Amino acid sequence: MFAVNIMTMRISAVAVLIILAAFIVSCSSGDKDFKKHPSGLSYRFLEMNPQGITPKTGDILVLSTKITNMDKVVVDESNFYRMQLTNPKFKGDFNTALALMQVGDSVCFKLDAVGFFEKNRKRDLPKEFKTGDQVFIYVRLKNILSSEDLEGERESSYHTDFEQEINLLKNYIELTNTTAKPTTSGLYYIEKKKGKGKKAEIGNTLVVHYTGTTIDGKIFDSSLQRGTPLTFVLGKGQVIKGWDEGFQFMQAGGEGRLIIPSNLAYGKDGYSTLILPYSTLVFEVELLEVK
Repeated sequence: MFAVNIMTMRISAVAVLIILAAFIVSCSSGDKDFKKHPSGLSYRFLEMNPQGITPKTGDILVLSTKITNMDKVVVDESNFYRMQLTNPKFKGDFNTALALMQVGDSVCFKLDAVGFFEKNRKRDLPKEFKTGDQVFIYVRLKNILSSEDLEGERESSYHTDFEQEINLLKNYIELTNTTAKPTTSGLYYIEKKKGKGKKAEIGNTLVVHYTGTTIDGKIFDSSLQRGTPLTFVLGKGQVIKGWDEGFQFMQAGGEGRLIIPSNLAYGKDGYSTLILPYSTLVFEVELLEVK
């Protein structure tokens, strides 16, 4: 019985890949049959399930996805991708697109590449795209999970030890095309904008804006959302180790990304209910002032 189930799963996976490949051709074939949403995004339904459940903000969506450029080059794909549906981050974004679907639907979306990758996925624009390009995204909405289901799975499967964390981190580095090398401690610093002001050094008081996420993109803290920057003294243990190390690469006016493994953050214990044990954290940071 177990062997039969495995064979069935393999056949199903192959069938999904064949269907996805066929949809890439139709999805990237121009504007024919695409509809325009009031938000500006373009979409084309490939399969519709009128009896399916419609997701709502806060739901965890289980998707199969394949992403291509105009030349049909596949830049990302997943047969089991999960994300939380949130309010739109900008007009015509990926959250707007997913809110049009029901469980069982398959849709091809055509979105602005910069908006999708940099704003929705929090990653740099892949080399296959340039500013102004569109990205074609084939999506099948497979299921909707409760947030409790997802948190339970995360805690039991992905936050058990440091080795599991490092495997997830390696996947994240590859997925986001990160070329920066880690420091001896394991920290990654990616410069987004070089500052022209005073360099941050141990003992300086820094004023910073930041947004912190886990590597699956879940925001857990943001000074931008509060509207108030954070002030701290560098190198005095007032912040996590990854910050004390990472901000030493920056000058006032600079912007960057810190990828911080748990040994430089909240370790095996995590923090409250916001950050699970062995969590790598990603911070988008801006150094406003060095005193």
